[in-house]
Amino acid sequence: MARLKRDERVCPFCAETIKAAATKCRYCQSELTPLVEPEPETKAEPEPETKSEPETKSKPEPEPEPEPDIVVEESSNAPKRTVPSLQDVLLFMRTRLTLVLAVLVVLAATAVGVSWYRAEQGSPAVAPNGALVGDDARTQVLVAAADLTQRTLSYDYKTLANDMEVARARMTPSFLKEYNGTMAQVRPNTEKNKIVLEAVVVSSAIIKATEHRATVLVFVNQTTTAGTGKDRNQQLSRNSLVLTLARGEGDWDVSKLAALG
Repeated sequence: MARLKRDERVCPFCAETIKAAATKCRYCQSELTPLVEPEPETKAEPEPETKSEPETKSKPEPEPEPEPDIVVEESSNAPKRTVPSLQDVLLFMRTRLTLVLAVLVVLAATAVGVSWYRAEQGSPAVAPNGALVGDDARTQVLVAAADLTQRTLSYDYKTLANDMEVARARMTPSFLKEYNGTMAQVRPNTEKNKIVLEAVVVSSAIIKATEHRATVLVFVNQTTTAGTGKDRNQQLSRNSLVLTLARGEGDWDVSKLAALG
């Protein structure tokens, strides 16, 4: 309960203490009907001069008894304005931070679970930017690059048709068309001069690799043997190649092969 003075009352809209003569609440700005009329201002008239009289002893006037304070119960239905304390603000911030951390933990656990599942299923691990990560996955790219380079560049005049079929099995349609055009020009000279071409990859490095496409720098030693017996001629050349691999749901295939320099 709040103690009100005689010239005060409670706003029926916001339950704040205001003057009894107020026509608008200074808290909620609600229009009000004044309970008492404001006293009109009057100019003080000068007191008439009185002749001084001899001082006489008089009995002291009794002091007026203090008026009792009016006690008004606050309405339980009236809206109350509360200002959040520092403890409430800290509790709110701690709750929000806990929720954020919980979400991050769930996301991290999901990422770990997906990586584990992909590893168990033999799927390569991929970074958020799409790059292929993990030693096993990158090693598979290098092994495939060496194998496919040697298949594509190696052939023997005695087994030329079979060698070409082995190479064609691991090519994309676009590169297969290019390979067939090249071998159509090389085949007559290979069979006529009894040429054996052997390519051996001595080193390789991944330039860029994603789950479905990889670019690899390959260093190759190529030995070309022409003729047989005493007329046999053999030459060794060292080449640097850029091999592009593509993969759908299965193995890596040759997509492009270009020589450097």
